Amino acid sequence: MPNYTDAVGTAFTAPQLWLRIVLGLLATLGVLAALFFVGPRNEFGPNTPTTRAAPPQAIAELDNWVKASEAAYTDIKPNNQKGIVWATEAKTRTPWAVVYLHGFSASRIETAPVADLVAKELGANLFYTRLTGHGRAGAAMGDASVQDWMADAQEAVRIGNTLGDRVLVIAVSTGATLATWFATSPDSNKVAAYAFVSPNFGPKDKRAELINGPWGKTIALTLEGETRGWTPANDREANGWTTSYPTRAIFPMMALVKNVRESDLSVFQTPVIMLYSEQDETVDPTETQAAFTRVGAPLKALEAVTYSKSVGQHVLAGDIKDPAAVAPMVTTITKWTKSLPQAQN
Repeated sequence: MPNYTDAVGTAFTAPQLWLRIVLGLLATLGVLAALFFVGPRNEFGPNTPTTRAAPPQAIAELDNWVKASEAAYTDIKPNNQKGIVWATEAKTRTPWAVVYLHGFSASRIETAPVADLVAKELGANLFYTRLTGHGRAGAAMGDASVQDWMADAQEAVRIGNTLGDRVLVIAVSTGATLATWFATSPDSNKVAAYAFVSPNFGPKDKRAELINGPWGKTIALTLEGETRGWTPANDREANGWTTSYPTRAIFPMMALVKNVRESDLSVFQTPVIMLYSEQDETVDPTETQAAFTRVGAPLKALEAVTYSKSVGQHVLAGDIKDPAAVAPMVTTITKWTKSLPQAQN
């Protein structure tokens, strides 16, 4: 058997040579693996909303304040802007106020007129928010942070508290993720009840979870490119959703999902009803079920929606996705809300 020598003249056999090569390769792979796993991750950032001016507490000033704040953006699509729907022409405070938080890449009209009809049944004023970066030219979505959306939720609830004695938050998809963050925040007592539709506690496509792993943002940009999107089915869908936007826009969304999913949901004590589809193709319904189990609210309900014919089974009702599902969803949310104890705040 031939002998070999290393750089300092030490002799060794062929099997020893191969052993050295294998050990060297393993050591190299170990270093590479270590470098990979300590790579940059998609960070949630500080658990505090972006600082911004608070809305006025005088109800008579709200309409003009909301309109003025939205006037700063000249590219908001029709019917995507923040706005108040008043219960009466008098524009006075109501026993209930409804606040609507839409989903990622969506807008206030995604499930309309569900929130309008719930508010009407409750005799409530209604506030529609517009999450930062949404409802505008697609590039704007790439500039939003988790903290911006937290500030949007905080602002919306503050407006709701001015509009009514008790606040019902209706939230869809990632809007429900954001609402869950609020329900576990120090301001949780500002909301009396939540109605979630297809809440996003984890995407159906598990590859999206890679974004929160090491080098996740780099991987996503490599696979998706700088821009991602989809083809709307019609003009109404194109107006209601941002169908092309920077890939980086999904980074704060996934950071929010991970943070909320891993938070202590036992401190979520506000009454909540979650409506979801077991055939949802966008979010994972098993994650919804798991999150619901962990929510600590004594008054909570989980209902699988079987009446919706919406394509993809995610946006389960609305004039755009499934008009026939509007009435039963409104009935469910309204009946449940009215069943809550009057003392609940």
